[in-house]
Amino acid sequence: MNSEPQVMNRLGLAVGLRNLGALELADLAQAAESTGLGRFVAMEAWRETVVPLSACAMRTEQMGLGTGVMQIFPVNPVMVALQASALQELSGGRFSLGLGLGAAFVVPRWFGVPYERPMTRMREFLEIVRGVHASAGAAPFSYDGELFTIRKYSLGDAPVRPVPLHIAAIGPKMLELAGELADGVMVGALYSPDHLVDVRERLAVGAARAGRDPAEVEISYHLIAACDDDGDRARSLARRSITYCTQYPHYLKRFAAEGFGPLAEEIGQLIRAHENDAAEARVSDAMLERFAVAGTPAECRDQLRRHLAGEALPSLTLFPFRVSEQDVMSSHYLLLKELGSLAV
Repeated sequence: MNSEPQVMNRLGLAVGLRNLGALELADLAQAAESTGLGRFVAMEAWRETVVPLSACAMRTEQMGLGTGVMQIFPVNPVMVALQASALQELSGGRFSLGLGLGAAFVVPRWFGVPYERPMTRMREFLEIVRGVHASAGAAPFSYDGELFTIRKYSLGDAPVRPVPLHIAAIGPKMLELAGELADGVMVGALYSPDHLVDVRERLAVGAARAGRDPAEVEISYHLIAACDDDGDRARSLARRSITYCTQYPHYLKRFAAEGFGPLAEEIGQLIRAHENDAAEARVSDAMLERFAVAGTPAECRDQLRRHLAGEALPSLTLFPFRVSEQDVMSSHYLLLKELGSLAV
């Protein structure tokens, strides 16, 4: 693998754990930066992301930081704009705001709000965050939307640099919205080079509506990555992460598009029946090769070659689904150690 800094800079790490505190996350971010990784993404899973990323900003100097993603249903767009501006200041201009819808069945259950009009809500969120940031040193910002009405808001100091806005998008309509309004798009954890063709087509449709170049939209994805000195154990951890994805309708569509539709449906049924070991056993080698990097440190390094040579930017992650948080952290640190040896 080419170990030049610009190659390592294409790689990120995405982390979201129930019991990982802000200071522990900052320790991991510091370790990631020492390897030359380009970005560190806090996933909003069980914990919010603003305070932990503030700790990361104070402990790092060059690596990009971002939310991956902040769910838009439980929060207010003006407050999110203010939080993003503060993180941009605290990080010295290294922060990117990643926004997403969250799962339709999770939002009302966890946050007590209805999952309604997702496309309209995302559009208005993007427009309001940009409008609030643009109000610094300019005319007050007002907005008349279908969901939000803002009157004469003025931001004090402008962010040290404009905050890039990225959105999570898998379906065609959200991809088109990304092409129209966003600086970047995160296409989930079931990415493949074939999927990139469709992503580019949808981004181009949205970009045409706005009269912009679709190449301006950065494409990134979460790459399931499990690393262990025992390669078979690492592959088992990765298979469990893949079974996790079969619970979500948007991911089932991605499995189908990649030729794994019936198998993914079967795995999902086994998960719902709590037959977890059987579900893991049904994850094929082809699935594992398509959607994950898994094995010993040396095997993971070699498998990363095709991802780092591609157009989209991967961020390594491991879902804590039937995987202990200790195993997740061990995998991350082992990967960072291997990647750090490449960057020397």
